[in-house]
Amino acid sequence: MKEYNITKKAKSHLSFWIVMLLCTAMIGVSCWFAYTQTSKELTMELDSVLGDAPAETKLTLPAVTIPAQTTAQAVAAPPVVPVTMPAQTTAAATRPAAEIFAPSQTTVQTTATETETETVPPTIPSRYPVEGAMIQPFSGGELVKSATTGVWQTHNGIDIAASLGDEVYAMDTGIVESVEEDPLWGVCVTIDHRNGIFSRYCNLNAGVTVTAGDQVTNHTVIGAVGDTADVESALETHLHFELLQGDKYIDPVDYIEG
Repeated sequence: MKEYNITKKAKSHLSFWIVMLLCTAMIGVSCWFAYTQTSKELTMELDSVLGDAPAETKLTLPAVTIPAQTTAQAVAAPPVVPVTMPAQTTAAATRPAAEIFAPSQTTVQTTATETETETVPPTIPSRYPVEGAMIQPFSGGELVKSATTGVWQTHNGIDIAASLGDEVYAMDTGIVESVEEDPLWGVCVTIDHRNGIFSRYCNLNAGVTVTAGDQVTNHTVIGAVGDTADVESALETHLHFELLQGDKYIDPVDYIEG
């Protein structure tokens, strides 16, 4: 009886371990099957995703090729090109500084021409307004007795003998500043020569041929000799001619002949 119980107990233990072994084996097989199935599904899904992706998104790095020209430029230094200065430049460099910076003759002549055109005339006039003998000179600030009034006074111009109607010319290039009838000096024309000199022609007749603003030269007839200057009516027919530099009277003879 005792041996029977031991045998039964041993069989019971053996059955337990067999069942445990079978359970373990079944669990292991289940796990392996599940792992295999899952891995297969993941692989299929990954292949499907990669297969559907566009070509440019695939993890393939393009080969980088450096162009031969770029490589050559990076490795080889650029050639040194010799610079040859033109013969004219080299010659200029060897010239003295005074010659280099001095303006050319052509430039000077051009500037002189432009200045002469814009500013007015030469400073030395070329003619007397009329041809004739001088009957009364410039007094230079000294008092002289007037043959007409008998009064001692300065004679601020020169009197040139002429006949009634003789043409009177502008002394030089300029612009007519005014044409007026003075109570003492009669019909007078004043010309601005644009160099600080003003010329005044008095005792003209009424037939003046210019007006204020006219441009004149030494060939321009501005009027004719008259007898309108009451202050010198005692003298023979003549032109009273004055020159002013600024507001100062100067001797017309010194200016014209000097």
